[in-house]
Amino acid sequence: MFSDRFAEATRRFFEESQSPASLAAATQGLAEFLRDEFANVLRTPSPGTREGVPPAEYPLEAPGLGLTREHQLRAQRAASAWQRLADAQQRLQRLWFDTLREAAAAFVSQIQPSSTPPGPQALHALYDRWIDCAEAAYARTAHGEPFCIALAESVNAASAWRRECAAAAEAAAKLLDLPTRSEVNSLARRLHALEERLRAQAPEVPRRRAPPRARRKR
Repeated sequence: MFSDRFAEATRRFFEESQSPASLAAATQGLAEFLRDEFANVLRTPSPGTREGVPPAEYPLEAPGLGLTREHQLRAQRAASAWQRLADAQQRLQRLWFDTLREAAAAFVSQIQPSSTPPGPQALHALYDRWIDCAEAAYARTAHGEPFCIALAESVNAASAWRRECAAAAEAAAKLLDLPTRSEVNSLARRLHALEERLRAQAPEVPRRRAPPRARRKR
């Protein structure tokens, strides 16, 4: 568990930071532990790929020819959007790694070496301090222009990739003589309009008043 690894890393830091000669190495070791530990959480495979499997390459600059020209151009647009999405996510990951390094450096700079290993309450306080440093570093990154640009490009590329994939699925459904999503949506809109028309033409049924309740004799 992370809490056990965090406790072991902090104990190792306090043991190795007793002498001024080993303080720098201990600080660097703890900072690298925090950066690597949280980087594993943020590391995700590229969109549309499995872990360790590279995405299939598609000639993005090849001209569309023949009867399948429309499908070729659609595949090129989808592959281009896929590549833009992967590039944007890589830029976001680099920003996350820089944020983790900044947070780890700020956290280590606030630790005071001690001759005794920290107890449970001290470890809990250290963890809370690490969370504060990480949140402060994240806030600075999230409000920066590089993060906003990378996030916007990632969202736009994901929308374009989804749109091209939906168009490809629509064409495949027509080829197999299956109902497409646009046809189903059209039927749903027509059914809704028909229900509204019937509801408007239906005569209003007057409400029947409840019979008066008889008064009880005293």
